[in-house]
Amino acid sequence: MVTVIAQLSDVHIGGPNAGSGERLSAAVDEINRMTRQPDLVLLTGDVTHSASAAEWAECKHRLAALTAPWTAIPGNHDRGIVELAGHRTLDVGPLRLVLLDTSSDEFTAEDATWLDDALAAEPDRPTIVAVHQPPFETGIWWMDCIGLRGADRLETVVRRHGQVVKVLSGHVHRAIQSNWGACSLWVGPSTSVTIAVDLDPAHPPAQSAEPAMFSLHAYTTAGVVSHLVPIGAEAHRSLLGADEPQFVEWVRGLQARRHSDFS
Repeated sequence: MVTVIAQLSDVHIGGPNAGSGERLSAAVDEINRMTRQPDLVLLTGDVTHSASAAEWAECKHRLAALTAPWTAIPGNHDRGIVELAGHRTLDVGPLRLVLLDTSSDEFTAEDATWLDDALAAEPDRPTIVAVHQPPFETGIWWMDCIGLRGADRLETVVRRHGQVVKVLSGHVHRAIQSNWGACSLWVGPSTSVTIAVDLDPAHPPAQSAEPAMFSLHAYTTAGVVSHLVPIGAEAHRSLLGADEPQFVEWVRGLQARRHSDFS
């Protein structure tokens, strides 16, 4: 059995980058076109730019077009959206999701106690933790400067609970992967604007012209497989079958003889 989660992040409805709402709708359209629909669409924060009622209403209106169910955690730009406030847990098939509210930019001792208790409650259930800010240093200096205070507390708690298979976050507006032992950490890209990857602290902050993207995570008994999915024109597909019919026939034969969790 495969459980699929589509992760959108840093939508920034109402922000200074024109077309943020339209790009969210383009992501919704791309997800709706998937033959294998996600079991959940998870937004990992900064769904609005200033947490205004109008921005939040627009975000929900655009997300209402999703075929799959969705939920969201707040980012630092979403402070004050009551519907997103607070920690909570959610079951998605065999997975347990622990959804954290770090919109204050800090993971406190009280937050650590809550998370420790939540993870201790179901120690044998494969679990994904979602938090807005990456709880590790990314190397993009200016984003690290506005990262999560108390990230070491979060790491300490997660490392105590071996059932946590993945930590999902956003905030940095680009895909980044790291790990704490056997636990993988993933930063999802933005549908709004992409932050340039630059590990030189002497350089000024910059963004890049990379396309808007979202993440697709597939949980199997072997672990979590994560993909990046482009949005818009970059997502256009051209099938190989017309030019390579013999290859397609050959690889279909291989498919028929192998076992896959994705079958």
